[in-house]
Amino acid sequence: MLLKWILVILHIITAAAWFGLGLRLTGQARTVLEKDGDAQRALADDGQRSVWLMTIFIVLTLVFSISAFIAGGHFDTYGPVYHSAVTLIVLLTLVQLFVIRPGWNALQSAVDAADRDALESAKSRVAIGTGVGHLLWLVLLVLMFANRLVGVA
Repeated sequence: MLLKWILVILHIITAAAWFGLGLRLTGQARTVLEKDGDAQRALADDGQRSVWLMTIFIVLTLVFSISAFIAGGHFDTYGPVYHSAVTLIVLLTLVQLFVIRPGWNALQSAVDAADRDALESAKSRVAIGTGVGHLLWLVLLVLMFANRLVGVA
């Protein structure tokens, strides 16, 4: 049982880290658009590090979630709310891997090519991906406490 709680705590920490890094990512993309030259390239590189950390944290969130699920008793213990939450974590991981990360890679390529239209498009993809990711994250947060909230009412 101790292992399950350690995994849950690690799950919460990595999910919070993903959320926090994502809060600044759209602003970073907007700032990249406002700058030119070396400053733009440096900001794009800094954003790339944020995206890389976000990718690591969301994958770890998924791993810790599934590990806690296994350590806590598998399908017999958890109901449909938990299974919905795990599905949304998988979806959030896919948003990170196939929307946010490629969006930032496109932004960085646009910086290197000095292509203003591609830069604007990539910024939009990063912003949309991050917004969708944060919405999924908030729904997940509600689902994690849904059983406790229903019991109180």
